[in-house]
Amino acid sequence: MKNLLYKEFTLSVHPLAYFFIALMALSAVSPVFPSFVPLLYFGAAYTFLFIGMNKTTTTNDLLYTCLLPIRRGDVVKARVFSTTVLQLFELVLVFSFFTLPTFVFQDGNSDLQEQIVSIGLRQGIVLLGVYLICFGVFDLIYMPWFYKNGKSIILNMFVGMLVTAVVGAVLTIVPYHTILDLITVGHPNANYLLQFGILLIGIGFWISSKALVIKISTNNLKKLNF
Repeated sequence: MKNLLYKEFTLSVHPLAYFFIALMALSAVSPVFPSFVPLLYFGAAYTFLFIGMNKTTTTNDLLYTCLLPIRRGDVVKARVFSTTVLQLFELVLVFSFFTLPTFVFQDGNSDLQEQIVSIGLRQGIVLLGVYLICFGVFDLIYMPWFYKNGKSIILNMFVGMLVTAVVGAVLTIVPYHTILDLITVGHPNANYLLQFGILLIGIGFWISSKALVIKISTNNLKKLNF
C-alpha cells in the first residue's frame, strides 16, 4: 500500500490537479458565487486523475496496476486515499479564502467585508458539513462508475457534478432563506447544537461514503475484464 500511495502522488496526481483545486477554491471570496460553487469545480480536478491528462489513459495505468502482484481492492483504496487528500486540501483552501476578506478589508470597506465574509465563514460549521456530504455524493457516483468500465467516460463526471450541484444548492440556499440566523456563528439566535449536528452528519456521511465507495468499486474492479 505504501508503494501504491507513492505511485499515486508521484505518477497519477498531475500537478494541474492541485492548481485547479487552488484556482477554483479562490471563488470562495467572490460575493457573486454561491458558497457551494467551489465544490462543483472540484470535479474538474478529477479529470487530471482519472481521464488522461496524467497519461493514465495512454499508458493504461489501471491495467498496469492491476497486473502487479497486488489485490484489486488495494488499487481502489489507494485511489480513494489520494482523492481524500485532494478533498481535504480543497477544504483547507476554501476556508482559508473565506477568512481572507477579514484581513484585506479590515481597514477599508467594512460593508464589502461584511458582504463577503457572510457568504461562507459565518456559516462555516454547517458549510463544512455540507461540503463533506457533497464530496461523498460525488464520489459515490463517479468512482464506482469509473471502476465498472475501467475508464472515465466524461459522462460520469458531468452526472456527478450535476447531482452534487443540486444537493449543494438545496443544502446551502434553502437554509440561507429559512434558518440563516440559526446557522450563523455569532448570531444572537445561533443554534450551535444544530450546527454541530449538521457537521457530525456530514462527517458521518463522508466517512461512510468512503467505505461504500471502496466496497462497490472493488467489486466492480474484480469483475472487470480488461
